[in-house]
Amino acid sequence: MNYFSNLFIGRKQNVVQATGYLDTGNTLKDISTGKHVVIASPEIMYDLLPLQLHALVYDYTNGIQPFDRKSSIYMPEGIHLIPYRTISSESDLMLAFDCDFFFINNHIICNRPLIGISRHTLQISHMKKCILLNSVYMRKVRNYDKHIRKSRF
Repeated sequence: MNYFSNLFIGRKQNVVQATGYLDTGNTLKDISTGKHVVIASPEIMYDLLPLQLHALVYDYTNGIQPFDRKSSIYMPEGIHLIPYRTISSESDLMLAFDCDFFFINNHIICNRPLIGISRHTLQISHMKKCILLNSVYMRKVRNYDKHIRKSRF
């Protein structure tokens, strides 16, 4: 099984290329939209988002502005706060964004995930622009891709 993927992600006029890494521990799903969440390093989000949203990313990643569930009411369209738990945190909120397109290894993904932001730089194999791919989401993408290939012939 290949754990690395080449990704192209677009939002509005911005496009970023990144390396995707299959994270078997990432099963995060937004309960309000039903979308799976992939987790990106902050460097990717600065390239992907317009300048007016950079302060929001900076505040989130540096803990300058506290976010709570009520904060989601004031978020611009396409921005979400997703509750999650980790081994080191019983309850937290992740800032996530919609994307307009999502390619994995040159395959367009119709059911686009949300792009969540890690508060830390993800550096895997000396690559700073990394995304931790949701394992449940990737299984669905593979099954969908197999179904599409079979139905074409």
